[in-house]
Amino acid sequence: MYALQEAKQQVLTEVKRAVGKEYTPTLADLSVPPNPDLGDIAFPCFVLAKALKRSPAEIAAELAAKIGPKGYVKSVTALGPYVNFLLDPAALGGAVLDQVKRAGADYGRSDTGSQVRVMVEYANPNTHKDVHIGHLRNFFVGQAVVNALAAAGFDVIPVSYVNDLGAHVAVCLWGIQNLYKGPLPPKGEDAVSFMGRMYAEATKAMDANPAIKEEVSAMHRDLEAGEGPYYKLWKKTRAWSIKYLTSVFKELRLPIRANYYESALIGETKAIVEDLIKKAVVRHSNGAWIVDLEAEKLGVNLLVKSDGTLLYNAKDLALAVRKADDYGAKRSLYVVDARQSLAMNQLFATYKKMGREEELAHVSYEFVTLKEGAMSSRKGNIIRYEFFRDAMLDEARTQTRARHADWTPKRVETAARAVAFGAMRFAMLRQDLDKKITFDMEESMAFEGFTGPYLLYTLARIRGILKKAGRTKRVTAADRLVLPAEKKLLLAIASYPDAVYAAATEWRLAGLAQHLFDLAKRFAEFYEAAPVLAAEDKVLMAQRLALCEAVLRTLENGLKVLGMDAVAEM
Repeated sequence: MYALQEAKQQVLTEVKRAVGKEYTPTLADLSVPPNPDLGDIAFPCFVLAKALKRSPAEIAAELAAKIGPKGYVKSVTALGPYVNFLLDPAALGGAVLDQVKRAGADYGRSDTGSQVRVMVEYANPNTHKDVHIGHLRNFFVGQAVVNALAAAGFDVIPVSYVNDLGAHVAVCLWGIQNLYKGPLPPKGEDAVSFMGRMYAEATKAMDANPAIKEEVSAMHRDLEAGEGPYYKLWKKTRAWSIKYLTSVFKELRLPIRANYYESALIGETKAIVEDLIKKAVVRHSNGAWIVDLEAEKLGVNLLVKSDGTLLYNAKDLALAVRKADDYGAKRSLYVVDARQSLAMNQLFATYKKMGREEELAHVSYEFVTLKEGAMSSRKGNIIRYEFFRDAMLDEARTQTRARHADWTPKRVETAARAVAFGAMRFAMLRQDLDKKITFDMEESMAFEGFTGPYLLYTLARIRGILKKAGRTKRVTAADRLVLPAEKKLLLAIASYPDAVYAAATEWRLAGLAQHLFDLAKRFAEFYEAAPVLAAEDKVLMAQRLALCEAVLRTLENGLKVLGMDAVAEM
């Protein structure tokens, strides 16, 4: 148990003792005072007052009088309906600094999820299309969820599901066959851009000529059956896409244990549909096959279209079964954007009707747009990942060279890559999942404000202090750390494990990003108020250096959960 958790447990124990058997408070009853001058932990007496039919202010005063300083608690006061507890900076700070030093890279981790296996499905792009900026939120949210769960002790199985046989594939192949004449892949154009262009052009052709839709539909049926004149072209173009997606996943260092492909689930999907037809879970309706979910207020789950082709919802059933059978996880998370919420709920409801007991949950997030507006593969106006990445890298190199004209190209490149990729990730993760993102490259790359580069700069700044200190002694005590800025910094470090826990159990990734930013801001305030290398004596210097090291370690650990690389210098 970490220091702040120990302090809360102590407060809870004292409150229980003072209240007696009439009411049993829990940790959830504790809160944080709105003003740090009031205290560090508060116990509101509203619920207790209602149960006892007495004034909450009267009860708060009575409880405060019964509880005295002890352990982590320095003082107890009543203010209106609240009992406020002020923690002892020396006791809490010393414990925090010692825990960070001993735990190192494991600080913030817990065994909450010990022996619990959780699957996380994310990184689900389509073959025959570009990876674009809109995919990045999915990638980074999934990566952070995986990392947070692992930090909380869960046995995490991250998997990717690639749609390599959807209707879009047939559209793309029709375009290649009918709208292009030349070598494959074409000279002077990379394969993925070519397929994206063919998809957009074929879509326009279908919109202009409905007869083409029938051709594409027939082609799709042949592909699902593993036959037809386009099957060889599908295998060739699929290979291009898989190679491309593998390279993107590798560059972004996405933790993926297994890759599932839609094309490998066709047989299992058909078998599941047939079985559900026999069980009367699936029925025929207007030429299609559906699951009636009206009782669940989820409408109709369409599994097989009237032309005989399978829909995503049907294949998702086969995938859910395959994943559960492969890894035995009792819980499976789907990192999918909010526009698919209905489809996700229909999948979960149908899965239950199949008699499956695994828990399925949707980690929903809103989509990403640019200042220019929404993107669409159909319209061909997407911003491809590589173009976006290169623009970010160019800007990071420019900024790094401006700051360090004497650096070698290698040093510039190392820092620029950390800054660019850190800026991408942080900009996608700092926003609550239910909020849309309008990505602003200039804002995300700023070295001031709520950005990834600001956090990386803070790390580099702390490393610079510790480098100048050399082998100067560090002491994990806090009796001399009495300034308000020092206490705020210690409390931010102490509450970091709670931020990780919330990210893992409530998917509060933005909360973790905010916590790290607040920690960096508090370090800046500390640095202004408390000289480190020019401290008034060696004992104070030793404690402040230990505090700097604790901030460094906490930030590094937190950024690692978010998927960001620390940088030695900037």
